[in-house]
Amino acid sequence: MSSPETMKAIICEAPGSPSTLVEHQVTIPSPAIGQALIKILGFGLNRGGQGHMTLPQTLGIECYGTIAGYNEAEVTQRLPIGSRVFTCMGGLGREIPGSYAEYTCASIENLREIPTTSLTVAQLSALPEMLQATWGALTAGLDVQPGDRVLIRGATSSIGLCAIQLARRLGATYVAATTRNAGRKELLSEVGADKVIIDDGKISQSLQHDEKFDRVMELVGTPTINDSILCARDKGTVCVVGNQSGGSWMLENFSPFFIGLPNRVRLCAYGGGPQDLHKVPFEELIKDVEQGKIRLNIKVFGLDGIQQAHGIMEAGGGGSKMVVVL
Repeated sequence: MSSPETMKAIICEAPGSPSTLVEHQVTIPSPAIGQALIKILGFGLNRGGQGHMTLPQTLGIECYGTIAGYNEAEVTQRLPIGSRVFTCMGGLGREIPGSYAEYTCASIENLREIPTTSLTVAQLSALPEMLQATWGALTAGLDVQPGDRVLIRGATSSIGLCAIQLARRLGATYVAATTRNAGRKELLSEVGADKVIIDDGKISQSLQHDEKFDRVMELVGTPTINDSILCARDKGTVCVVGNQSGGSWMLENFSPFFIGLPNRVRLCAYGGGPQDLHKVPFEELIKDVEQGKIRLNIKVFGLDGIQQAHGIMEAGGGGSKMVVVL
């Protein structure tokens, strides 16, 4: 049987609502030297995958799938055809066509082989970017240590929910989580938050000195960065990981003296790249998911449900990771 020459791909034609995501029949891409062709089994949706690209574009910054081929001239040591892999970032959905498709091409350096597991395609499809971003932010960004007090700001996102659980795994003794929606308190408590704070944008004002935090993960974005800095202890660290607010990525009128950085609070950001993907202990974390030590909240769609999935995500996600299974 000959291989197919075309595939389904979801292309974003222009900025706008989820209705701009339109299914097209396009030619299956050919991998360049240094790339692998991936047959996509599933992928997760990420707010960070929006913006920052030239349109029209096939969106999608992560996927789970199998290696379907290489460039005929490829000489780099490579995984066998059929190997199950994760990939995320590395220009997907931004500089190169992304994962909202049946096939994509990704850098060989940006592939991570997946161990044998009992997890479903939907569960595995939720993991690449969520675990890369969360693990990297907690370890490389925040350097969470046993005994730390940790605050997750904007914790009802998939990364926020995962961060509560992984902070515990890294030895944090107290993990607080924020949400603007009082109806999400139970969800955050169920995944391990010691305290849930209803976020009015000024939560630092309610903290006593001994209630401040060693590590603060900032997922809301620029509107709350200044207040998050004031939530950190002397020599504490604030790591900006996301921009759930959907506002500007630029912090206007920034003054390190005005907002308290002279008090030895560290401010950093975490994004992640191929080198970070290979630092994630996926084998251990996948076992934790299998054993129920890491809880996943996912909603599953087909490729034809991409507009609905984006609509839910853009409305806040309902405390779930949106996943498309092909």
